Amino acid sequence: MLYKLNPNKQDYTKVKRVTLAEIGWKELDLQRLMSSHIQDFIYSNDLLTIFNERPRQEEPDILAIDRNGDLYILELKRWSSDRENLLQVLRYGQLYGSSNYDELNELFQKYSKSNAELLEIHKQYFDLPDDKALRKSDFNMHQHFLIVTNGLDQNTVDAIRYWKNNGLSIDAIIYWVFEINGEHYIEFNMYSPIEGYLEYEGNNYVLNTNYSNNKIHTDDMINEQKAAAYYPGWREKIGKLQRGDTVFLYKSGYGIIAYGTADGKLEKKDCDGYKDYEYYMHLDDFTVLKKPLSASKMKELTKQGFPFRTTMFYMSEECKEIIMKEIKKNYL
Repeated sequence: MLYKLNPNKQDYTKVKRVTLAEIGWKELDLQRLMSSHIQDFIYSNDLLTIFNERPRQEEPDILAIDRNGDLYILELKRWSSDRENLLQVLRYGQLYGSSNYDELNELFQKYSKSNAELLEIHKQYFDLPDDKALRKSDFNMHQHFLIVTNGLDQNTVDAIRYWKNNGLSIDAIIYWVFEINGEHYIEFNMYSPIEGYLEYEGNNYVLNTNYSNNKIHTDDMINEQKAAAYYPGWREKIGKLQRGDTVFLYKSGYGIIAYGTADGKLEKKDCDGYKDYEYYMHLDDFTVLKKPLSASKMKELTKQGFPFRTTMFYMSEECKEIIMKEIKKNYL
């Protein structure tokens, strides 16, 4: 999240985050942007784009190679990622992972619309001396997979960790689009499997009300219009909420039962006979649904899975908009 600092008041203002769809961009526009400036956005390796997806073809959005001839397969999504995107990029690995130099050269010539040899362009692009220039047999010895998306769900994060732990070179690039004074800015971040990364990056959350363990906690949150968590290891989640964050209260076995906007003021109180065991934050504009919005309905609407058993998890802006539209239409 990007914040505008106010040095006089020692305060900040959250910069508005928008989606590509809101500013009229399509996946093809993002693809063209990244293809033309791939070396700027993927800073961990210098890359040369050699191919872009063609309409109605089973092809990856972008193919690129690094100075060693390794193949990078990129799948771009204007919406948040899910496991289907992961399976799709792995599928392209099966299709293109065994491509030899001549096949890659043919793709490159289609992309560049020229008869230029990939060998020579690669040598020029990476400024390689003659004795360091690649041979045809050096190309595509290794493959790397990248998902480019404006958010990750927990299932995708877990899947990426699984494949990385099993030796597969796979990562995600997360981008955010911001609006400042009517102008739009984009930021790219390489995903790293650091615990809690997603929660720090978001501004929409689903909070489990602890109904399965203590039904009174759920009633308290509704009656006191707050987001709360209990006991060490769980209560700290509340401290991550920032002023203006949207919080959906989720009741296990039922679904979303209420929502509001965090006021940014973390408070503590005694709970179950222990001092300061409850961390909570007041929710402004608090709204209780007439009936719960079920987990299955959330999955159906967003085409995503959610880690409902966790205390609190991040929800992308796109998913939030879909959920809010459904709530306002059928649940208020």
